[in-house]
Amino acid sequence: MGKWIVLGVGFCFLIVIAIPLITVWGYGFSIKPPEDGLSLSDHTVKVFVVSLNQILDMPLEEYIEGVVAAEMPASFGIEALKAQAVAARTFALKRMPVSGGSGCGNHPGADICTDHRHCQAWISQDELRERIGNVNYRRYSQKIRDAVESTRGLVMTYEGNLIEACYHSASGGATDNAEEVWPGAVPYLRGVSTEFEAKEPDFREENSFTMDDLEKKLGVVVRKKTSSVYTVAGKSVQVISEGRMDKPIEILEASKAGRVNRIRIGDKIFSGYDLRTLLGLSSTKMTYRVAGDKVYITTTGRGHGVGMSQYGANVMASAGKNFSEILSHYYLGVSIEKHEKDGSK
Repeated sequence: MGKWIVLGVGFCFLIVIAIPLITVWGYGFSIKPPEDGLSLSDHTVKVFVVSLNQILDMPLEEYIEGVVAAEMPASFGIEALKAQAVAARTFALKRMPVSGGSGCGNHPGADICTDHRHCQAWISQDELRERIGNVNYRRYSQKIRDAVESTRGLVMTYEGNLIEACYHSASGGATDNAEEVWPGAVPYLRGVSTEFEAKEPDFREENSFTMDDLEKKLGVVVRKKTSSVYTVAGKSVQVISEGRMDKPIEILEASKAGRVNRIRIGDKIFSGYDLRTLLGLSSTKMTYRVAGDKVYITTTGRGHGVGMSQYGANVMASAGKNFSEILSHYYLGVSIEKHEKDGSK
């Protein structure tokens, strides 16, 4: 009996293991651990999630789904969502050390964070469900997933290098050159017309500030003191009075698109970008009026106005433009291509 058991085991070994190995070797293959042949789109990204105050490791494409969900309404056209996915992926990879970036400067150890003022907004699937409701969740979450998957690994490059894929909500008629908002010109971030956005809301907002508000928020002086001398009962009496400046606010320089570059408030000068941040304004495309003790600032559009306008992208998608055409309109001279791990891009 023992002999037959040994023969049976030997036969099984021959059929199940030995012959397949011989066959594999015969075709020139060898059994060895798999090599790392993943593209960058398969890597993980270290994301500092502000709401959790911690760094989470996420597959890159899963992270991009969360960015698209947070940064663009899922009701937008699929081609606009695809354009957003490519822009978001390029933005992230540009910052990741694995592709030569320096990571998130505000959060050491993270590649990127979820603060839209510094990096890109991001929400989880649970947050998306809460935002759009259970009824819309299945349809819109799948739409976002399709937009990301259909552009998987695609990025924008200029002369072989990943670009700074800046984007904003609505331009209000035209985007601006990069140097009109930040230091230094960028060849692919040039101002372009977006007059077609007239079909969309212009996001016009009026904000009012008292003189006290401006002094406290900006650390400026918008009042001036005047001294008058009166003769009372044969004696000179000095009376000091305080009133606002004749011109407490003045736009000193603006871009062709109408965004403020330099503005004086009281006794200080600010960049339009800094003023927008300090006062919580939606845009640097602004006008103002002074009435009594108040300053009324009216803004048009939303965001810094450089790169892709998201509402403009949706109008282009509605007009039949594909994501490549949308991106090429807002980022001049760029190439859209796969980003491979061992590439130099």
